[in-house]
Amino acid sequence: MKWLHKSLVSVTASFIITMAVVVIAFVLTMFSASDVGVRKFGLFGSLFFEPHELDNGATGLEFGVANGFPIFVIFLLATLFAFATAVMFDRLKAYKKTLQEQGVNPA
Repeated sequence: MKWLHKSLVSVTASFIITMAVVVIAFVLTMFSASDVGVRKFGLFGSLFFEPHELDNGATGLEFGVANGFPIFVIFLLATLFAFATAVMFDRLKAYKKTLQEQGVNPA
């Protein structure tokens, strides 16, 4: 049950981190696209943004996900990092507890 909880927390945290990275990358891609009719890619080619002029003179926007693989890799790496951090934190807490039981005063 302890491992399941760590896994779910890691997946949830990595999902939030991944979505934050995607939103920031999209905003940066959007502000870097200054030329009308030029498609800009961001986040290792996974996001695209293209402003274009419509017939009535207004500016239309086209944006989306061009390739989901880099986003999946970011999610996977964030999950592994969050899980490893949780495991190391538990091991450090257990080590501190054994030191306290032995009478050593850890800082």
